[in-house]
Amino acid sequence: MSSTSSSFHRLLTFFSARTNTPNKNTIRFTDSLKGDLSIGLNFPLAVILATLRHLVFGNTGFLSLDIYVPTVRTSRTLLGGPGKFRIEEEKQYGLTELVGQVRRDGAGLVATADAVGLWALAANRQGTVSGSDVRAFQRGDVMERIAERRKGRAEVLPFWRGGPIW
Repeated sequence: MSSTSSSFHRLLTFFSARTNTPNKNTIRFTDSLKGDLSIGLNFPLAVILATLRHLVFGNTGFLSLDIYVPTVRTSRTLLGGPGKFRIEEEKQYGLTELVGQVRRDGAGLVATADAVGLWALAANRQGTVSGSDVRAFQRGDVMERIAERRKGRAEVLPFWRGGPIW
C-alpha cells in the first residue's frame, strides 16, 4: 500500500499480510481467518468476522471470497483520523473513559462505535487501552501491535470479549 492509502486500507492490509503468497493486496478468506485468530479471537467469532468482512468488502466477483484491498471503496477515517481527540499517548483508558473522551470531543456515533470496537480488541487484561494504541488505530497500524502482544499467554482476551473459552 502506498503512504497515501487511508488508515482503513492500512488496517485491512494487516489481513493480507497473513499469506505466504507475494500478492499482499489481496485478502483471502483463510488470511482473514488467520488474522482474526492472531489477535486472540476464539475460532467461532473469527469465522463470523472473517465471513462478514468478505461479504461486506468482497470485490473480486460474485462467487469469490477474495478482497482486493486497493479497490475497497471507503471514505472512512478511523476514530476521526490521526490527531483528532485529546488522547494522551502515555495514558491508559478504560472503556468509559475512552468513549467519554471521544464524545466530549464531539464525535458522532461512528467514532463512538470505533472507540468501543478498538477497546474490545486492544484492551489489556486489566481492561485498559493505551493512548498510543488509540493513535495507532487512527493511523491504521494497531493490528500488528495487538497480534504481537497476544502471541503468548500473558495477554489472552477474556471470553466475554471474544477470547478462548479456557
